[in-house]
Amino acid sequence: MRILLFVGTVDFVLSLISYLYYRHTLPVGRTPAFGLLYLLLALGAAVSVILPQGTPTLLLKLTAWLEGLWIAFSYYTILLALLHLLCWLLSRLGGWTLPSAKLSVIGLAFICCFITWGSWRAFHPTVRTEALVTAKLPQSANYKIVFLTDLHLGRILGHAYAERLAARVNAEKPDFVVVSGDMLDERLFYVEEEDTLSALAQIKAPVYMAFGNHDYLDQPLRWQQMLTEKGFHVLRNADTVIDGRIKITGIDDYSRERTAKQLLNLAGANKSYYSILLDHQPRRMDAAADAGYDLYLAGHTHTGQLFPNRIVTKMMYKLDYGRTECGGLTAITSNGYGFWGPPVRTEVAPEMVVLRLRGE
Repeated sequence: MRILLFVGTVDFVLSLISYLYYRHTLPVGRTPAFGLLYLLLALGAAVSVILPQGTPTLLLKLTAWLEGLWIAFSYYTILLALLHLLCWLLSRLGGWTLPSAKLSVIGLAFICCFITWGSWRAFHPTVRTEALVTAKLPQSANYKIVFLTDLHLGRILGHAYAERLAARVNAEKPDFVVVSGDMLDERLFYVEEEDTLSALAQIKAPVYMAFGNHDYLDQPLRWQQMLTEKGFHVLRNADTVIDGRIKITGIDDYSRERTAKQLLNLAGANKSYYSILLDHQPRRMDAAADAGYDLYLAGHTHTGQLFPNRIVTKMMYKLDYGRTECGGLTAITSNGYGFWGPPVRTEVAPEMVVLRLRGE
């Protein structure tokens, strides 16, 4: 319910501000037809989040697309309005006339093109490869690991999307796959009605995953059971050992446990193994380094998803994207494979990370 209220409020505020902007700057924005069209689009976007179980899948997807694209459109309209305001202030200081209508039309055309490109980009994830070398493994050891995060399976990203992802992972022929949370987007019935997990379960390698904040949104225990039944290994404040050499630890999301207590409780055997920690939000890497973990994998940030939001994520997190060394720890944050909300990625492209781990 909280997520529905949040999305509905965001939709309303963004729609109202953007409507007032076009009404003020464009002659067509003051016509009844424009106002009615704007209202219908805004209502259609808001209604999408409250459609009940049993709604035809096609309708769910269409309204989800409308909602997401509408949020992106309204968001960039507000940025356009701020730019317009800055130009207006400069025109007042410079004593020249600002062509407001032309500026709005050019801005509107740019927004539509930018969102179209960002939507294409959202469905074309890249592959990032990271090489890892450790003295904890013998020279003969050579592992290929696929690291995924933030799949956000739901209304838009359903069965066909999961099927393509599974094929792409299988093409890499990894020894195992790790997921650092947010496999689920919003409500379970979106995943159930498309049987999305069956498509994802086509991944041939073992999959180990931690929970992210979205994995708790709708019946987390039932979600965990569904995942387990499909063969996924869910690590909620738990660990497991692979080949007697690699320990994978998954801890609950920072929204559930804001301390480093659980990663510390599970750190006892770190010296005996190459130790990987899955932590959805990149907030506890220093504690992980102090606890003797070797590799820290996180996601959550999406690098803001919509440009220029990475300005914010860079300030919020020590590592919002990329790789860094922290003492004896290697930390890697991915901006995710899927998306949340708008089916648009205008910041760093979505990705799958391939880790090549070898001993020395």
